[in-house]
Amino acid sequence: MNTIWQPDLNRFNTLSQAHPKYRALAQLIEEAIAEEALVFGEKLPPQRQLADFLSITHGTVTRAYALLEQRAVVTARLGAGTFVAVKEQVSEFASETDFASSMQPMMGQQQVLAKAMQSLANEPVELEQLMTYKLNGLPHHQRFFKSWLQQKGLECQQHEVIFCQGAQQGIYASLASVCQPNDFVVHESLCYPGFYHACDALNLNTLGIAVKEDGLDLETLEQACKTHSVKAIYITPNCQNPTNVRYSDEKLQQLLALSRRYNFFILEDDVNYCLPGNWRLPLWQQAPDRVFYIASFSKYFAGGLRAGYVLAPVLWQQTLLKQIHSQCWAVSMMNFELLMRSLKSKEFAYNQDKLAEEIRYRITTLKAVFEKHHMTAVFAGLNVFIPLASELNMHVLAGQLKANKVEVRTLDVFENPKQPSDNTLNGLRFTLGGPSSRAEFDLGVKRVDNVFEQLKRPSNIVI
Repeated sequence: MNTIWQPDLNRFNTLSQAHPKYRALAQLIEEAIAEEALVFGEKLPPQRQLADFLSITHGTVTRAYALLEQRAVVTARLGAGTFVAVKEQVSEFASETDFASSMQPMMGQQQVLAKAMQSLANEPVELEQLMTYKLNGLPHHQRFFKSWLQQKGLECQQHEVIFCQGAQQGIYASLASVCQPNDFVVHESLCYPGFYHACDALNLNTLGIAVKEDGLDLETLEQACKTHSVKAIYITPNCQNPTNVRYSDEKLQQLLALSRRYNFFILEDDVNYCLPGNWRLPLWQQAPDRVFYIASFSKYFAGGLRAGYVLAPVLWQQTLLKQIHSQCWAVSMMNFELLMRSLKSKEFAYNQDKLAEEIRYRITTLKAVFEKHHMTAVFAGLNVFIPLASELNMHVLAGQLKANKVEVRTLDVFENPKQPSDNTLNGLRFTLGGPSSRAEFDLGVKRVDNVFEQLKRPSNIVI
């Protein structure tokens, strides 16, 4: 072929065993771009020549190029051919690196959603159904999301999937369902700030319990249950925010036993991103009568969709639905329709693979910087927990990072404002998903490295 790029025929044949040939070719080209065998702005081989070289049809190459264009990997120029899209250049003077906001990087979600919108736009009957009030979705939404959850291993066929506008509404509505004003609710001593806002709005008393290396301190929890009539406990057991602690199975069983002994409900928040293989079935699966399972697609697909859901004890489903109904007349099912169509597409699965690949890269890259400077860091999903030595003040270090255009969170952000502690952990939480591109992320890592280099100078000790 009269081109600089020479496709790897063996790799293409391997990919073709697992994917349709047009998708195998698209992946082959993306891999070549990642390995810089194809450079940004370079023209791809003519379709006919590539088809002959790989012994595939011209139509297969056309579909592969169209898919890559849909993913914004290539651009087609009329009469000129197809070119690798120009890589975004990030200046050293670019705006601040957002290592504070816990969100997923955009890995093509916008293209997946755009295709779902286009398909819906061509179906006026379905559109008309979505434009009417429905308290908890259309029947086909219930069927689809139950089936989707069942594929993940959750046995929820006897339960209603309760849709909500993000996990925040699920937390608020679940608390409002089981608690009355002035009731006591237990939480991890450092946790998601939105939980505190919900408790404050509901006029609930909150009790923070320290988290050990395997989960909540259950001795302190039991003492709290003996002292107060605890109605509920809020936990994030798969990936605790911000400490990244993963509850042990034994700790979860003990917690479940305490919930039965002292008659409190468990709000299990599973919104935080877990890499494939690290996610596990929720505690709800073992005790659907005691646990409210709260999750969303914010960290996996798009936070702006505000698409969350709750699996509640059967006897509390109608109470929970009434709470949501009191907050909004009906949750927007347009979002769930678009999400359903996205989940059905092969591009969603591809997008999730790309997301996991990018997060692994970001973990490896940032971990190398922390190891280089002999700093402890705990990685899990999108979050990075950094406990600091006593001579490093988290606020001063966060200030130094900000002066170098890096935004992070200090741990007191996750502390209960009504229960301040004199012993708040000294540390920071980074998140990996803020930078929208690899180039932005790499620039942020360089900035962090520079700050840590500054710390080595005697004049920059941040006591």
